[in-house]
Amino acid sequence: MSLLGLVVTVAFIALGLGEHWINPLRPASEIESMILWEIRLPRLLTAFAVGGLLALAGAWFQVLLGNPLAEPYVLGVAGSAAVGAVSGMMLFPESVVVTSIGAFIGAWVGIAAVLSFSHLGPSRLLLAGVVLAALWGAVLMLLMALLPERGVMLAYAWMMGDLSNSSLPIWLLLLVWLFALACGLLLSLSLDKLLLGERHAEALGVDVASLRTKLLLLASAVTAVAVTAAGTIGFVGLVVPHLMRLLFGSLHKAVLISSAVGGGVLLMIADTAARTVISPAELPVGVLTAVIGVPVFLWLLIRKPS
Repeated sequence: MSLLGLVVTVAFIALGLGEHWINPLRPASEIESMILWEIRLPRLLTAFAVGGLLALAGAWFQVLLGNPLAEPYVLGVAGSAAVGAVSGMMLFPESVVVTSIGAFIGAWVGIAAVLSFSHLGPSRLLLAGVVLAALWGAVLMLLMALLPERGVMLAYAWMMGDLSNSSLPIWLLLLVWLFALACGLLLSLSLDKLLLGERHAEALGVDVASLRTKLLLLASAVTAVAVTAAGTIGFVGLVVPHLMRLLFGSLHKAVLISSAVGGGVLLMIADTAARTVISPAELPVGVLTAVIGVPVFLWLLIRKPS
């Protein structure tokens, strides 16, 4: 089955499952039409765009840091975004828009902190990211201790991933997804050369320092958008690029296209399961991505090379 066919299939399943079954063979009632067009479809497209952005960022971080365990949150961008979101909740507890603005500002503060260490090289940049993530985690725990009880519940819901209350318009998320994929494809040949090592890449005409800066900005920016839209959702950016390399090889043109689509499909599946497993209650989508991602990644870790 092609990637497009897989997306269409998952979309039909995701639209059909839930508290109200929408039967495409009969005319939909007004309530069913509202559920389809105003609730399910926007949430489905949000899941697709966010999942695709996280997977693209994961693929970029892995080649940027030369580490297959790298993922969008490895440099502390998600932690700084969470600090910004919780700060917004403290100021305006009922405003989703303020929470999203706070998350976006926090993510860019984290990006600026990471950029200040970008000259250290991949290995030290990774260590700096780990330390910064620990710092943001400590600040976050302090803010959580200061939040009122209702604010703590909202903060936990956001930190476990929430696709139901995104304040970013769907068209903007899809435009960012398309722009990120286009930028990745423009850099794909340089990324393929970088796989040979920095010296070989430079001998082949790649400005490695400039490429790393572009990758860092691009990967961090799309992570900031994804976190702003849906909170912190782990394992998508870690697992999907590995699976796509396994299926389509290491050339980045194929990896980036398949990751952008495959990440979206994975998050659509996870969100559909989150809505239906204990319906009418709902599981945090971040829990489902971890349940899916951990065994898949462990299998990738222990499988013998063919």
